[in-house]
Amino acid sequence: MDPSTVLPLLVLAAVLVAGSAGVDRALATRDGEGLFWVGFSAFLGVLLTAAWALAATSAASAAVGAVVVAGSIAASLWVGRRDRRRRRNRERQQLKAAVNATAARHREVLARWSAYELDPWLAAENPQLLDVRTPETRTFIRALKVAEQLRPEAGTAAEAAAYAEAVTTLEDSLRRAEAAADGGQAA
Repeated sequence: MDPSTVLPLLVLAAVLVAGSAGVDRALATRDGEGLFWVGFSAFLGVLLTAAWALAATSAASAAVGAVVVAGSIAASLWVGRRDRRRRRNRERQQLKAAVNATAARHREVLARWSAYELDPWLAAENPQLLDVRTPETRTFIRALKVAEQLRPEAGTAAEAAAYAEAVTTLEDSLRRAEAAADGGQAA
């Protein structure tokens, strides 16, 4: 290969690598405008560098074409794989945050309920809340079991949604049980 062709080919490879890294960085920061300008600049850089390599010698046209095609394919595969991995990680983090928020609501309901079980004064004031023969209390206990069974460890989005729905039902059933107990307080 002609030495005058080697420098343009090396610059072409460097432009492909730098363009790929810039596109990857713009995708990572979710910067749409930056993605456009980096992609556009990388495209122009590859185009101009390939034209320079072809102008240096006509014998290098096959090598230039091979570098452009192979480099573009490799860059596309690399950027795509990294972007998919980032998306999966972002989805996992969002799912984990949603489950943690739901679990916090669940713990709050359990703390409210535990107060009735552990505080003798509250138990004496609200005897219906501890009597499973009361329909509202029975409904609460069932909702409590369902929420406990649906608590996901890692889980999927569907499991997290089912858990969130169960905790919402649990919160509603405790509110109804408390409202029903207010009408039947001990004297």
